[in-house]
Amino acid sequence: MVSSQSVYDYVLEFVFDVYLLNPAALKLRLDMAKTAMEITTEGLQFSLPQLYDFACLEIKHIKHPKQQSYQSFRSCLYGQQTQVRLHALGGQVVITCNQQNVNESLYCLQALKD
Repeated sequence: MVSSQSVYDYVLEFVFDVYLLNPAALKLRLDMAKTAMEITTEGLQFSLPQLYDFACLEIKHIKHPKQQSYQSFRSCLYGQQTQVRLHALGGQVVITCNQQNVNESLYCLQALKD
């Protein structure tokens, strides 16, 4: 059975986890996709629409049969244990540029300092 939160699951496993384990591998994928998301000295910077679009593009290439809506993706990102899982992997998402609108604000996935 395919998860109804396919984009959220993909982001956690194939974007956030990959960044925390091997940022260079994710950078190659970002460059190939020509996305506005970028890896800076602070971490992986993104807006929620950029993150969603990047994941959807990659899911499309692996012919994932079910696409999660943006609204559902955003709800999962905020409503589930995203930060708990990231902390277990040694990371956290912080707001880097608050625009008072979750769709316009910029976020950054950072590795936790030891």
